[in-house]
Amino acid sequence: MIQATKSLDVSSLPTKTFEGFVRPVGVVEATTVAQPCVVFRLEDYTSTRIDAPPRHKSVGDLVNKWSKDEKRRAALEQARAWFADSFHGEESITVRALRLRKGWSQSQLADELGTSQPHVARIERGTENVTIDTCRRLSKALGVDMNTLDTALRRQEELAAKKAE
Repeated sequence: MIQATKSLDVSSLPTKTFEGFVRPVGVVEATTVAQPCVVFRLEDYTSTRIDAPPRHKSVGDLVNKWSKDEKRRAALEQARAWFADSFHGEESITVRALRLRKGWSQSQLADELGTSQPHVARIERGTENVTIDTCRRLSKALGVDMNTLDTALRRQEELAAKKAE
């Protein structure tokens, strides 16, 4: 093995000391007096609920109310089908497009499946691994065969992967 330096005094020169250092005017030495630490809790400054105006109704409440009226329910279903064709036509076959073409909301599909609306939303985003039992229920609820449902689920996964890029 070959040494990189042949002598100890070759490696570096000693560092200068600052014993005669004069402190600049206006510089104060640090004190050892402990000062209380101020702790801020984020929960104290955030509000999870925003107060709505007194006569406010949420969109969900309005849709539920309108769904009880036969004419308005039919109009909502027709609007969803139009929306599917107009805005999701490029998606070809997805669970979202199949649901909207049927005129259903996510909540209605969730009721048919016996699950929750957020579960349906995850299925439609392509981020949920769907069990064979859920596939059977989806196929029956949407009125499509398992092959069409498989194509729709694969297409959703592709769209989710593109959005993630």
